[in-house]
Amino acid sequence: MSALGITARRHHSRAGFRTAADALPSGKYVDRERWGAMRRSVVGLVAAAAFMAAVGWLYQLVGQRRDERHFSPPGRLVDVGGRRLHIIERAGTGNGPSVVVLPALGTPAVEWQNVFAALPAGITAYAVDRGGIGWSDPAPPLPRTPLVLADEATALLDALELSSVVLVGHSYGGIAARVTAARHPGRVVGLLLVDSSHEQQARQLAQRDPRIPRSEIWRRAARRQMRSLGWYRAWHDLTAWRALLREAVDEVGEQLAPAVVARSLRTASRRAVVGEMVGIALAPYVTPDWAQRLGDLPTTVLTVGDGHAWGPAYPTWFELHQSFLAMSTCARHVVLDGTGHHMNHDVPHEVAGAITDLVDKAHRHGTRSP
Repeated sequence: MSALGITARRHHSRAGFRTAADALPSGKYVDRERWGAMRRSVVGLVAAAAFMAAVGWLYQLVGQRRDERHFSPPGRLVDVGGRRLHIIERAGTGNGPSVVVLPALGTPAVEWQNVFAALPAGITAYAVDRGGIGWSDPAPPLPRTPLVLADEATALLDALELSSVVLVGHSYGGIAARVTAARHPGRVVGLLLVDSSHEQQARQLAQRDPRIPRSEIWRRAARRQMRSLGWYRAWHDLTAWRALLREAVDEVGEQLAPAVVARSLRTASRRAVVGEMVGIALAPYVTPDWAQRLGDLPTTVLTVGDGHAWGPAYPTWFELHQSFLAMSTCARHVVLDGTGHHMNHDVPHEVAGAITDLVDKAHRHGTRSP
């Protein structure tokens, strides 16, 4: 081909004629444009999400540091091997066994102050903020299973140098208290289960009521984990602070309410709650059978009476509580009407009475044999 022909073909191509390289289906051009637009959109969304996360993280950090300056611990911090647990305590004048309370999932020790106030003067009592909750140092990044919580409770008993204790476990704290009691039969001389959770509850509730999927606990845990971001704190600061404050006033009084709400918004608190929720989900698979063998341990089981706290799940809840009675040859079941799940708020005097009964019984009969 002559040079003139080649030049003419190039000229025609530039003038609008398609070359062989250009001879692709027209849809390919559209696909490329769409892909480019989609890619730019994805990059923009990722950048926006990263920016929002950074702003939320900064807001959370500033809020936490502000709260740490304003809200000092109402109790004292106890070293348990490299980290500190916050406890509230009530010094008694007697020489009987001490009382140690393991609260419900995610709840601080100060929610037990009304129960402590109703105890007789002779009883010494402690309640603990588990790792990450309240004023305690963050918990290790592990699922907070009953065995892990029992290890933490044992470390606290060692740090406090308590050789004879009545354990009180509320809700999820009840499983941890039961595991601790079964592990240390000579040290734990009484057990009070306050509307306690059961390691098989998620499985049995799902079997009895199909409206309660087994995956629900995981969805709740995921939502709680997202609350570690500062946007959840911002939402509370702007819209929900007063409502939370009113609820906290009912639980811990006006003086402590702002501190309790602020501490619950910490990243460590949210992660601890997630860890305990994952622990509940894993409890059916990791809680040992020996945790159901309590021997002759004096045990009292407190159960909500009218079922309004649990709705359709109440029959299953009640049956699970009855199963606690077979774990000890010295167990009794007390059903309390007029209360919800948080008996420490609703009927503190009745809970204090059950504690006193166990302390008196242990004091009369002495230390249990392992």
